[in-house]
Amino acid sequence: MAEALETIDGIARRLGRDVYYLVLVDEAGGFGDNYTDVSEITDWLDSRQIGWSLCAGFDENTVWIEGGPGCIFLDIHPDLGPEAMEMVEAHFMNGEGEPAIPGFVPAMLRLMKALSFADRDDHD
Repeated sequence: MAEALETIDGIARRLGRDVYYLVLVDEAGGFGDNYTDVSEITDWLDSRQIGWSLCAGFDENTVWIEGGPGCIFLDIHPDLGPEAMEMVEAHFMNGEGEPAIPGFVPAMLRLMKALSFADRDDHD
């Protein structure tokens, strides 16, 4: 069954706040896609009771009709869950600030940045 994925910027606009997420990247450092197997990562998030959902990323210069960059939205409120985000960053980043687990990079999208792409929303 087909499933509609929200974009990370759409999630930020819907929630009205900054959002944390994991960017899926390929071996060359480019965007990984929505079809990447993320079960190991989502099992880790589930075991730490961190809510998540698959979503699509965005690129300022590109609009994808289907597929596109993959992300995992982390349901961590910036003001209410700093220890959860610290746990995520400790797991996914090494001491040098490089990804500790190839293919996954923690990130945050500011609401103001997400609002600048509101014209991409499908209002139907």
